[in-house]
Amino acid sequence: MLQITPDIVLQDEELDWQAIRAQGAGGQNVNKVSSALHLRFNIATSSLDDALKQRLLALRDQRITADGILVIKA
Repeated sequence: MLQITPDIVLQDEELDWQAIRAQGAGGQNVNKVSSALHLRFNIATSSLDDALKQRLLALRDQRITADGILVIKA
C-alpha cells in the first residue's frame, strides 16, 4: 500500500515495480550503484475516483504513455 495523501491510497497490486540496470557512465560508482527502478501505474484501471483519473489523463506529461500508464524511473 502506498499512501499519497490522507485521502488517496494505492494498493500494492496496482503498482508494477521493476529493478533494472541503470543507464549512463556512472563514474567512480559504476561498479557499486548501477541499478534503477521503474514504477508503472495504470491510471485507467486504478482504484482512483473517476474525476482524478480524468485529471491525470488530461495532463500533458511525458511520464504518461498514450495508453494511460504512468511510468516513473528512479
